[in-house]
Amino acid sequence: MPVVRNSMYNFKEGFCWSDISSTYLKCRIKEKSVNDVKSMCLYALCNKVPEFYIVSLINSDFIGTYVKNFINNTQTFQINDARQLPIIVPDEEYLCIFKNLFENAVQTKKLELNNSSSKAISERRLNELQVSLDETVSKLYTI
Repeated sequence: MPVVRNSMYNFKEGFCWSDISSTYLKCRIKEKSVNDVKSMCLYALCNKVPEFYIVSLINSDFIGTYVKNFINNTQTFQINDARQLPIIVPDEEYLCIFKNLFENAVQTKKLELNNSSSKAISERRLNELQVSLDETVSKLYTI
């Protein structure tokens, strides 16, 4: 009979990314599921720094460049690397901006996956959101 070991670490919502990355890190929300050895998972501990905010930061060009230059310049980005990220606790204004960008990106991807939007339109919209995200993160970290 199969047994789930360390059940306190499985079936939790959080955020994750693939262990091996290409040029940029790409992070996503993790629904309740079993953790996989090649998918690094973390969980937000407080409401001041929600998961959508951390996912947005990790998906930004600024954090990708920071990781490459100061934390780990290999193709792997693991839990201990993520723990070294300089996370700024956002004020309500920034939190609202990040939530809006995050929800727009999720909605855009859902429309594409449901065939309600073409891949080309989704890619164009996601690229626009990426530019906005990168600008917002840059402002946040240069204040």
